[in-house]
Amino acid sequence: MRLQDLLKDKNQLRFYSIFFLFCITPIVFVQLYPNTFYREYPIESFVVFHNIAEMFSVIVSFSIFGVGYYSYSQSRNFQTFIFSIGFLAVGLIDFMHMLGYKGMPDFVTPNSGNKSTQFWLVSRLLTALTFIFAVYVKPNKSYGLVRRSLYIGIALVLAYFAYELVIFNSHLIPDTYIHGVGLTQFKRNAEFAIMILIAISIVLYIRSESIFSKKQRQYYLGAFIICFFSELVFAVYTSVFDTYNVLGHIYKIFAFQLIYKAVFVSAINEPYEKLIQSNELLSKEIKENEEYSRLIQKSLQEKENLIGEIFHRTKNSIELVRSLLMIQASGFPNDKNIQSIVEDTSIKIQTMSLVHDHLYQNKDLSEIQVSNYLFSLSEMVKSTFPPIGKMVEVALDCHEGVLLLDTAVPLGLIFTELLTNSYKYAFPNQNNGKINVHFEIQGDRSLFEYADNGVGLPPSFNINDQKKLGLSLSKIIAEKQMGGTLSIDGTQGFRLRFEFPNNLYKRRV
Repeated sequence: MRLQDLLKDKNQLRFYSIFFLFCITPIVFVQLYPNTFYREYPIESFVVFHNIAEMFSVIVSFSIFGVGYYSYSQSRNFQTFIFSIGFLAVGLIDFMHMLGYKGMPDFVTPNSGNKSTQFWLVSRLLTALTFIFAVYVKPNKSYGLVRRSLYIGIALVLAYFAYELVIFNSHLIPDTYIHGVGLTQFKRNAEFAIMILIAISIVLYIRSESIFSKKQRQYYLGAFIICFFSELVFAVYTSVFDTYNVLGHIYKIFAFQLIYKAVFVSAINEPYEKLIQSNELLSKEIKENEEYSRLIQKSLQEKENLIGEIFHRTKNSIELVRSLLMIQASGFPNDKNIQSIVEDTSIKIQTMSLVHDHLYQNKDLSEIQVSNYLFSLSEMVKSTFPPIGKMVEVALDCHEGVLLLDTAVPLGLIFTELLTNSYKYAFPNQNNGKINVHFEIQGDRSLFEYADNGVGLPPSFNINDQKKLGLSLSKIIAEKQMGGTLSIDGTQGFRLRFEFPNNLYKRRV
């Protein structure tokens, strides 16, 4: 690809123009109307925004690593593999940058604007160098990869080097930010140097013929354009809590998302597209040669293995979100409302995570065994409510049967909501507590019954008048999403009967 070719292609020109306007417009408005758009935010508000933005970037960096690293055995794209290793180190250093930000609890040594800015510069320099290094790697060439774990070790060493340098040897780096003064000249020069590296990356990727596809090249170049402007605003801000700082983090979020898309295209989409094309060709020749049929089966098996790996990674990502939520909640140990919300949300996240866990273990990636799934959910909720979880008996009567993913998830949410309510409210004395669960499949319909011998519901209880989620959420899921009928009796203990169709969704795998 040459620059003149890019200028002749109107679609590509329009694509990159959109990114350029997206980046330049906010800066122009802030410059022209500073009284309206420029401001310095309170440290409390900005730290919340900063943590969300940086945590998103960290998760995306780790996702780039996960997709590129674990798909290498299928895609054999070494260029994407190098990107994944680089962004593992970038994600770790960005995480240190977030922990070292002013307003956060001290990260080993006292936090300051200078400390977090030093982490930022190291991370951005590593990002720019990863861009440049990766362009010289041929995607479809074998480089004699010895051990993939060795490359992870290199990324960890780079992250540790940044940790040692900034935390314990920050005197080796010139000051980047002085409180009450603003950015130092070194910080500005460093940002301009990184901008030059990114500009070099843009030129190299325009001229390079090693990128797999046009779409992948567009994503990379779009990300580099946004990264360039991100570094630009970080070279001119005067306060670590001002509008330019906000713009820089927003640019960074969009840039990392585009890089993730480029990695996903090369690691997942393109192998799938090639696999589909191969399957179509093989299907046409299947009547002429039995060997083609065997190759198709092999290709489908590879596809299932890859989908299984994706389910496994999805489950890990969901658990990571849950862990991050628990970490955030630990900062408010005395706020019962926050703790209750986090506890309920954590159970719902685990409910969805267990589905992917069962799918990953199952040979059929479109359905799961209901009995095993409900048992796992009951054990999970039971462990969340000690000691009453051990005192209350849960009797599961589940006939053999399977449910599709689209049906299993909402059923699991209803079940965990009921079980949670029973543990919380049904047994104030914690004696002789018993919960009976019955599930069976009757043709094209399923029957789910839940009962406990607790205190039941208040006489004035009306599920339609509930302002909070809980039973009202269960009713919405049961009737609106699953097309079923739900009835509740709370006079003697609590009883719920839920009947729903099995054929509401179709197999996808």
